[in-house]
Amino acid sequence: MDRQFLTVVIGAALVAGAAVAVTVTQWREPAFVAGDQPVTAEQVLKSLQTHGYSDVQVARQGNFFQGTGSKNGKTAKVVVDARTGRLVEKNEDAEQ
Repeated sequence: MDRQFLTVVIGAALVAGAAVAVTVTQWREPAFVAGDQPVTAEQVLKSLQTHGYSDVQVARQGNFFQGTGSKNGKTAKVVVDARTGRLVEKNEDAEQ
């Protein structure tokens, strides 16, 4: 009986730990395209334009979209997870 109880407790702890890890990952990667579901290049392009970027270009590389655009004289690059629409990376260069 004690062995079964211990197995259940350890299993529950592992499941809870995995849930916390997923939640923390989602906090670090903000949604760039709402919905937390697969996105298209067109959605990434429109999101960049909505955020005020011009001269926008988007290309798919594996499970990610890389987008670039200009805003206020600076060039920005974003990497978006194509499976979730979450922002993975954002870099803004110096003035052009």
